[in-house]
Amino acid sequence: MSLFDKPLFRRAFVGAVLASVLGLSACQVQPLYGKAGITGELASVGISEPTNRVEQSVRNQMIFLLSGGAGEPANPVYQLNLRVSSSNVNYLSQISSNLPQPGRVTLTATYTLTRDGKLIKQGTQRMDAQLDYTSQQFAQIRAVRDAEDRAARELAEVLKLDIASALSK
Repeated sequence: MSLFDKPLFRRAFVGAVLASVLGLSACQVQPLYGKAGITGELASVGISEPTNRVEQSVRNQMIFLLSGGAGEPANPVYQLNLRVSSSNVNYLSQISSNLPQPGRVTLTATYTLTRDGKLIKQGTQRMDAQLDYTSQQFAQIRAVRDAEDRAARELAEVLKLDIASALSK
């Protein structure tokens, strides 16, 4: 005869299962970006006008990420003042052959997030992208631009997380 054959044990087991199911139903774990999260607040962030190409790339990606593809808000509640600069480094000083040489592009973003002139968050973020320099001038220019675009997409993701963190507090 097993334990499940005894009526008292069966009732206790069913009661314990029901109590745990009812206890778990009271839990409300919600994602940060879910419907009850801060998605609406992120969509109400206006971003300053860009002053250079990489800043425009980061800004465009930020608008897409913050609004979920809906575009800029007509009446932003928050204002993000964003400045992005780019620098690139060729690890080897001379390109002496037709072989590609390693390099790196670094984007640096400084930003301030305000609401009605009141500072909510400010900070600096950096993002690197690797590239290969060649002896062909056009290929070098294109490689730098491609690396800047890759870094801009990643930088926008990091900035979105910073803003979401600041707005969730």
